[in-house]
Amino acid sequence: MWIGHRTSNEFHACYQFAESNSLQIAFRHSLRDALERPASTVDRIIVSRNHRGDFDWNHVNLLLGRYQDAQGMVLLGAACEGVRHTERFAVAAAAKSEAASRLSVYNAMLWRQQVPRWMLGSAAHPVRIADQKITVAVIAATLPIAEPLLDIASGCGASAIWMRHDDSLRIRNLDRVIWDDSVATADTRQRWVSRMAAIDPTGRSSHAWVANTPRYHQIAAAESAGVQLVLAKPYSIRGLTQWIGGAHQQVATQPYREKLAA
Repeated sequence: MWIGHRTSNEFHACYQFAESNSLQIAFRHSLRDALERPASTVDRIIVSRNHRGDFDWNHVNLLLGRYQDAQGMVLLGAACEGVRHTERFAVAAAAKSEAASRLSVYNAMLWRQQVPRWMLGSAAHPVRIADQKITVAVIAATLPIAEPLLDIASGCGASAIWMRHDDSLRIRNLDRVIWDDSVATADTRQRWVSRMAAIDPTGRSSHAWVANTPRYHQIAAAESAGVQLVLAKPYSIRGLTQWIGGAHQQVATQPYREKLAA
């Protein structure tokens, strides 16, 4: 069951992912609508929230209580960044419910970082080994910063290298590029396009960005340029290993291809 917005940039990718991993989706406009119009055989409930208006956390628990086998997730849009603090007492009260143990709360733009196992299906595994040998470049200011990422990549069966700069002269044909914000700070869409083209002139690599609490517009700028995965520190190992193993691999987006063709 999907409740709330599903077509905006913040939520559409998650909705598509849920749709591709479900036999059927029951769509409801609001929590009240979901309570008044129950559906049968619901095992996953996702609530998208795009504003700080009235929101009853107890209604979420009531919904989960109605579907005893269901797991739940609340996606918070950019306008809701502060509700974890401003609504902390309501959240704490709702957390005392039995159903609360089946509920997770995520930043909508960072849902890929920690995809719940129940969204991935029974085949999900915390570490996904790449189907074939791949090369992962970690671009970070220092080796201590890069080392945890190098270890994660090698644990996925990949060859991993550390680079200080986005320099394509010393290496060719990278499969994955992980940008740490010690080198790749938040920037404009145009700067991201140039940055990615510098390390990946053939346009064959998949790119990820690891940053300290990136904001919505910063994530949107990176993704519009072709970055496939954005992780907020402290990041989820599972989200990163799924991407390295191929779960998020895709063709670079149009702005990136146009830059390479120019």
